[in-house]
Amino acid sequence: MNRPAGETVPPVSLPSATPAADTGRRRRALHQELAVRAGVALLMLGFNQILTVAPAVKGFIRVAAVLGLLVNVPYYLAARSNWRRRLQAWVRMIMDVGFITAGLYAAGGLAASAYLAVYAIVPVYTGIVFSSVACVVVTVVATLAFLAMAGAQTLGLLQFMSAPRADMWEMAIFNLLVLNIVGVLAAMLADAYRRSRHHLAAAYGELERAHEQSLRMHAQIQQAGRRYAVSEVVAGVTHEMRNVLQGVFGHLWLLRRKLAGAPAEVDEHLVQVETACEHVMRIIRTTLDMARQPGDTPGPLAVDEVIARATELKAYDLRRDGIDLTVDVPPDLPRISASAFQLQQVLLNLITNAQDELRARDGRREIVVAAALDALGCAIEVRDTGPGIPRAILPRVFEPFFTTKDSAAGLGLAISAGIVERFGGRITAFNRREGGAVFRIVLPAA
Repeated sequence: MNRPAGETVPPVSLPSATPAADTGRRRRALHQELAVRAGVALLMLGFNQILTVAPAVKGFIRVAAVLGLLVNVPYYLAARSNWRRRLQAWVRMIMDVGFITAGLYAAGGLAASAYLAVYAIVPVYTGIVFSSVACVVVTVVATLAFLAMAGAQTLGLLQFMSAPRADMWEMAIFNLLVLNIVGVLAAMLADAYRRSRHHLAAAYGELERAHEQSLRMHAQIQQAGRRYAVSEVVAGVTHEMRNVLQGVFGHLWLLRRKLAGAPAEVDEHLVQVETACEHVMRIIRTTLDMARQPGDTPGPLAVDEVIARATELKAYDLRRDGIDLTVDVPPDLPRISASAFQLQQVLLNLITNAQDELRARDGRREIVVAAALDALGCAIEVRDTGPGIPRAILPRVFEPFFTTKDSAAGLGLAISAGIVERFGGRITAFNRREGGAVFRIVLPAA
């Protein structure tokens, strides 16, 4: 897989929508609260025109209602500052109770017991906008506020705006009892409302996760189909190549017999050719094994030994291209369940890809092969200081036949992924924040 030189890919970060959603929810709740408060003030002004009370009393009620309406402005400005939002909410609720109590006092105090239902507006919207606990608290505060006012009138500490009837205390107690029942019911409904919202949000989250899982499964099925097609093609091609190599081995054997008396240098060259052919044959056998999915079980394998062999094979090529190779493998890693030769081929493929990206790149050129303990067993990473993988093609790097190289077939990473998955592991690719690509292999412990 080829990455265009010079293209730097910034790290992928998914922005969290939680702060914006929370801010929007608080803003809607504030608007609802201000609308309810304005509605109560307007109702007080309307009833003030209907009540047959003294002009001074009407003036008092009018002032209380107008103050309740105008106080929305400082409430709104204070809430926008985000300073101690919870404390502001409690202050607003207590002041609402105070305004209503002042209006009831102006309407007659104890004599206005018939209008105690106006208190219910505060716990109802408090339960919806804030919490069920706040709903109960504000109901108790409203009850105590009216009892304190009526008690002060009865004791002569406050004057009666209008003379109460003899049964006003009974009516007041009854209406306060109804108010508390309404407050408790509002708290229960508010709690049920919040629970339903929580369950709905949880169900929506589960639905989103199920949708994402179905998309991943669909992608895996498509990937498996492509790899099956690759397996069929590779099996046929490598089978024919093996037949050709077997003929080459036969001719090499005949050639060595005919040149039995040749100089040692000739025999050495023939040995090198035979060794190279054997290496190619092993690669073909590995490819056939991957394509046909054999049932043999990989044995325990020392990670440091495989990494050492793979890096030794690439050390000379990397030095020739001026690329630094760093190996970071701790000695106490657990053994993994894999095939040494096949895992070595995977590492060679990843190192070669990184080498191709760094060969024509200016600046620091380094490949790091590192291993570390993982919850599954062991993790191996091949990191480079190249341009990274373009974000648009990052999800497709392990697809069969996908390549950006003109001279490549797009099978290297697909075959590597198939080998790793056959061992029960997984391979992923991502970009580093400081630049460069990372291929991470996680394999289970033996």
